Amino acid sequence: MSVGVGITCGGDLWEPDQIRAVEELGFDSFWTGEHIIYHRPILEAVTTLTYAATLTSRIKIGPATLILPLRHPTITAKQFSTMDVLSGGRMILTVGVGGDYPREFAGCEIPINERGRRATETIEIMRKYWKGERFSYEGKIFHLEDVDMLPKPVQPNGIPIWVAGRQEGPMKRAARLGDGWHPYMYTPERCRDSFFKVKEFAEEAGRDLPSNYTFACFIYTALYDDITDARKRAVAELKYRYGQEFDHLVDKYCGYGPPTRIAEYLQKYIEAGANYLILAPIMPPEDRRSHLERYAEQVLPVLEGMEPGKVL
Repeated sequence: MSVGVGITCGGDLWEPDQIRAVEELGFDSFWTGEHIIYHRPILEAVTTLTYAATLTSRIKIGPATLILPLRHPTITAKQFSTMDVLSGGRMILTVGVGGDYPREFAGCEIPINERGRRATETIEIMRKYWKGERFSYEGKIFHLEDVDMLPKPVQPNGIPIWVAGRQEGPMKRAARLGDGWHPYMYTPERCRDSFFKVKEFAEEAGRDLPSNYTFACFIYTALYDDITDARKRAVAELKYRYGQEFDHLVDKYCGYGPPTRIAEYLQKYIEAGANYLILAPIMPPEDRRSHLERYAEQVLPVLEGMEPGKVL
């Protein structure tokens, strides 16, 4: 299996030409972040993805990551099936439970202690909707009677769902219900451990993961020729994004420096078993296209043809 490489805007406003550049330069997908109420400005994911879908024609489009418990499953199923139809079958849905910013759960009037159960039931319900048949559903949270939804997604088996997270709960959800597992803020070593845990949890649940199961990873990168400058920019950007100090974490969770150093950093994730990388490039807003051009010209060719470390 070849390795897919996507680019996320992180919920920031990108100009149309910058979004088109992701497709024109040979990346596989365009992603956006997700928070409803947060400590910094961030665009809503579904609206942003619809915008990106209209500007592109080939690449996949998806959230990295949609906070699933904040939405009702019927609405989420409808939004993404509609986007899949309008985009010609290009949607991927990466989902997580959130919880790192409790104020947005309060703002959406969703009990934060229900987020895991809500996510599990929502995945189950969406998959039923996407079959296009009538069904009823009796869960601990959601109770649906004689419902159905048309049109179905364009993709024959429905929209692929990748489960994101950092703990064992999401890993088990990915093993039982997901088409992929998508950790973030993981080292290559922790990625590999989690990939094998997902495989183990699937076996315990009586499921054989398909050969096209996705083992993805969300990775921050700062491509600048001067390593000291690259590190400084990465620390400042991640502090802004997460509202906390990052000087003690940046070496662990961000690849920075010139193209050769970035490529070597990403190769470690592929060797660990990742078959899809979602890159979050740290770059000046006014200079995004030229930055992406450097990735396409000097990083992607190094990754092409690499075989992911064996997991399945």
